[in-house]
Parts: sequence; structure tokens; C-alpha cells
Amino acid sequence: MLLICAIALAAGIYTEVIPGMDPLFAVYPAVVAVVLVVVLVVGIIVTSRVTGGIKRWRTAAQRRGFSYRARLQSPGLPGLAFRAGEQVLATHVVDALDSATPFIAGSLVGKYAGDGSSPRMVASSFVAIPLARPVPNIVLLGTRFGMMRRAGISLGSRQKLSLEGDFDRFFTMYCPAGYERDALRIFTPDLMQLLIETTAGCDVELVDEWMFVYSNPARYRDDRPLAGIVAVTERMQGKITKQTAFYNDERAEPLASATGQSLRSAAPRTVSPEEHAARAGGVADAGHRIATRATVFQRLVGAASTLLVIGLLGWYFVTEILPTL
Repeated sequence: MLLICAIALAAGIYTEVIPGMDPLFAVYPAVVAVVLVVVLVVGIIVTSRVTGGIKRWRTAAQRRGFSYRARLQSPGLPGLAFRAGEQVLATHVVDALDSATPFIAGSLVGKYAGDGSSPRMVASSFVAIPLARPVPNIVLLGTRFGMMRRAGISLGSRQKLSLEGDFDRFFTMYCPAGYERDALRIFTPDLMQLLIETTAGCDVELVDEWMFVYSNPARYRDDRPLAGIVAVTERMQGKITKQTAFYNDERAEPLASATGQSLRSAAPRTVSPEEHAARAGGVADAGHRIATRATVFQRLVGAASTLLVIGLLGWYFVTEILPTL
């Protein structure tokens, strides 16, 4: 229908049926007609491919028994990408938490101000994998210009932790002060090697009872991205669960005994689930959230914006208000 309307409009321009047109249209009617048709045809093709890809993504999710949500405003997940932005919207969300390989995946867009810089809209895709128990907030920034850097999320240099071997070529690790040993105990060399093989170029975050992987905006051309997410999650989940299942922050208060019911599968064989739940708490406040800060550029932009506003107000007062007094 849109194509028919475009052709009719182009024909009207070409035959000068539409009165009052700009002289450019009268001189070059054929050029305008061709451009209109080409632009609209390209738009229809692109829209059709995107819509078709999203439909195949949704169908593939439902075929596997996963839930699908087209839009999810303010998802409420604890990852930095969710809590550092405003107007965060998750789209094309696949919920596979009830499957044998539980995860949540989808696209993400939000407004990020970067602690003083001009707000910008940043889009990415994400995969969230549940963990057996709470862990400290640990972030691995990929060496590429990933989601967190594009959003202006900057982490304090004092929280930076050097990794063993060649892992610094692929990730920069940040963890709360005092949790360096905990981070290295979780991210052993074999886990880091698996991360390099499966998530190189992405940003990875551990927080609360979740592992997040943030990557470039997804391209839903077919159902292959979902198959890839399932395959990577299957490879990753066993290892990350093993590394975090018995984590215990001795700084934290013990969890209530009722929580032990959800931790039975993670309880070590040497003690009962009740004893394990009584001894194992969550994460202390010091390791609960990693600290973020503004970059030097963001601080300069924020200071310059403030000075500009003050200068404009001063100029207005001197030139407009003061002479009338």
C-alpha cells in the first residue's frame, strides 16, 4: 500500500498534477519521482527484514518453550546497564529461566548521563545467567569499545585488578576494594579462558545472583542468535556455577535459614544444607556494589556546562536587568 502511494505521489509530481510545488520539482520531476520510489522501496525492504527476523526470533523462542516479551519497561535487573541508566527498556526479551539452561536474553536501550556528561541513548544486547548464590559485584570490561564505555560508565582505578597470564589483553577486571582475593578465587584461569572463547569483546558482570554479558545491539535476521545464546550458556553455566556455588563472604551477616531451601543443590557434601545456609550469608555492603565515577572528560564537560550557565545568567543580569534598576 505504501509503495502504491509513493508511486502515485511520484506520478503526480512528474505530471505536475500537484499545484504549488517548489520550482525544483517542476524542473526535475523525474529525479524527484525516482528518489521517492527508491527511498520508500529500500525502507520497505529493511523494515520487512527486521520484522521478519524478530518474528523468527520470537517463533524460535516459543518453539523451545521459552517465554517472550516484546517490551519490558524498567526490567529491574541488578546489572550496571540496568541500574545506571534512565528510561531503560528491554525489548524482544526471551525468558528461559524455567529451562534446563536458564537465562534471560534480549535487547536493551536506555539514557545514560555518565555522571555529568550530556545524556545519550545507548543500545546493546544482554544475556543474564542466574547463579547459585550471591557474589560480589565484579566487572570485566572488554578491551573493545563496549556497552559500558559507550554509556560513559567509568569504574575507579583503585578497583582495577590485574589478571594472570594474557587475560589483560581481553578484559580489564574491576572489583570492590578488599575483594581482590574473592575475585581471583571465582575467576580462575580455566574460567577466564572459557570467557575468552565465548565472550571476548563483550562486557561481563557478576552482581547479586546474576552473571550479565553485554554485547553490541542484536541483529535479528534469523533464529541463529538464539541458538548461539543457548550454546554459549550451556558451555558457561556449568563452570560459572561451579565457581560460585560455594562462595561465602565471611564479612556478611548469615542468611535466614529459610533461604537454605533454595541453596540445597549448592550445599557441600561435608555439611547439611541447614548448616551450610546458616554459615553462608549474602555479600557485605562493601562488596555489594562496585563504585562508579565520572571520567576526566565527563567532569570537564560538567564543569564547563555549569560555568556556561552561570556566565549566561550573569550576562543577562548585567545587560538586561541591571540597566533598568
